Amino acid sequence: MVKGGEAMWKYRIMMTMLFTVFIFFSGLCLHDQKQLVDKVSFYAVGDNLIHPVVYQDALQVDGNFDFKPMYEYLEKDIESADISYINQESPIGGDEKGFSGFKQFNTPTDIADDIVDVGFDIVNGSNNHTLDQGTDGLRNEINLWKQFDDILYTGAFNSQKARDHIPVVERNGIKVAILSYTYGTNDISPEKPYHINYFDEAQIKEDVAKAKTQSDAVIVSAHWGSEGKHEPTRKQNKYAEVFANAGVDVVIGTHPHVIQPIEWVKGKDNHKTLVAYSLGNFLNGQSTGDESNVLGGNIRFNIEKLPKGVTIKNVKWQSLITHYEIANPLDDNTRHSFKMYPLKRYDDKLAKRHALSYDHENDVTKQHLETITKDVIDKQYLTPDSY
Repeated sequence: MVKGGEAMWKYRIMMTMLFTVFIFFSGLCLHDQKQLVDKVSFYAVGDNLIHPVVYQDALQVDGNFDFKPMYEYLEKDIESADISYINQESPIGGDEKGFSGFKQFNTPTDIADDIVDVGFDIVNGSNNHTLDQGTDGLRNEINLWKQFDDILYTGAFNSQKARDHIPVVERNGIKVAILSYTYGTNDISPEKPYHINYFDEAQIKEDVAKAKTQSDAVIVSAHWGSEGKHEPTRKQNKYAEVFANAGVDVVIGTHPHVIQPIEWVKGKDNHKTLVAYSLGNFLNGQSTGDESNVLGGNIRFNIEKLPKGVTIKNVKWQSLITHYEIANPLDDNTRHSFKMYPLKRYDDKLAKRHALSYDHENDVTKQHLETITKDVIDKQYLTPDSY
């Protein structure tokens, strides 16, 4: 009888322990599942600047334009993110106006379909070329993007009501507000003040405060800085602090056409803002500059929603290169075969064919592009996939 009772006692203890372990791990699984639901991955690239040599390269025999193959090596990464952002720097002012490049761009309408097809969700229209095709061009682009149900186009507006509205994208139960500002519009004044947002400290504070009441996270697209400079300007640093003090979570910088650093900027109440000062060029046919102008970048991070608020985690950088070749090295207009590559996929065999390689002052070797990346981007954001 004693032995039977002792066996029963041991059995009950074992079952209690097993039940406790089961409850513990079930709780962990539920917690992990909750964490997965409350997480959004965000992917961003810089200036999609369609010079004439780019759209001529995309021209098909039927008269249409096909830009999609130029993005094919990035499509998987773009589509895999919950939210993907692009700065459409060259305006889409209407095909009937004719196509043009610098200094007053007009890009073929077909590029909109290709941007959507490769997986972008947010298109920024606030930059120094927004008014290149005047008010009619601005309205044309706004109406064009309205045709796509899954695209948020922001940064240019056709009414005060539209400007005052806070654009919000929701994914996985997290609401993300997107605000856009530019330093200027190449000395072209808007017909109405609501057509575009310029940098204005009071307006920024008002917009961010409003956005924070309607979203879980606030991301700002900032078109700022000096072209060709890897270092942020005083004005960039000033407004980075303005954004941080206002409570912005992430700032995505564009305009310099070269990459600039990433850093956390501390604001009021110990708030920290992730600032990517410049993602550099994306697809482009810029004929001035050097290898730094074909080296762009992609920043990727997670937005996580916890009971105590939103946090930005897993910030990673990936360098990108705009590859193109040239039929006649003495004529920039003969450039062709435009294609975006992750730097990790690029090699010196391709680099030797790059149009810039014909000028011995340029160095588009993979090693040199890696060196630029390491010199500009802090190592905490770099992984083996960065280059």
